[in-house]
Amino acid sequence: MRHLAHHDSAQPLVDAQDGFLTMAYSSDEQEIFETLRQIVSDTLRVPAERVTRESVLSDLGMVESIKLLRVAGKVERRFDIELDDSLFFQGVSLGRLVEEIAAQRAATVSGEAA
Repeated sequence: MRHLAHHDSAQPLVDAQDGFLTMAYSSDEQEIFETLRQIVSDTLRVPAERVTRESVLSDLGMVESIKLLRVAGKVERRFDIELDDSLFFQGVSLGRLVEEIAAQRAATVSGEAA
């Protein structure tokens, strides 16, 4: 028996199956993460397998600030949002960046619908 408890789109879903709790993410968040992972992997030239939700950009090798700005620019263009560049320099995990991107996209959509 599989049960997913959902709080809101920026939070992971709790997946209870066979007595085990695991984290499942909304399809939107998973899509955002996969896109973010590809941008980070390509721009910083690190294997995609090393890029996880817990990863911090500055911990992925010899990362120069110009590369972090390139990642920020690519993310903003890809998702058509504006992020505070400091998010990329403050040791924020990719999981937190995914949440921020999802929140900004949701705000943009609800702003357009109003």
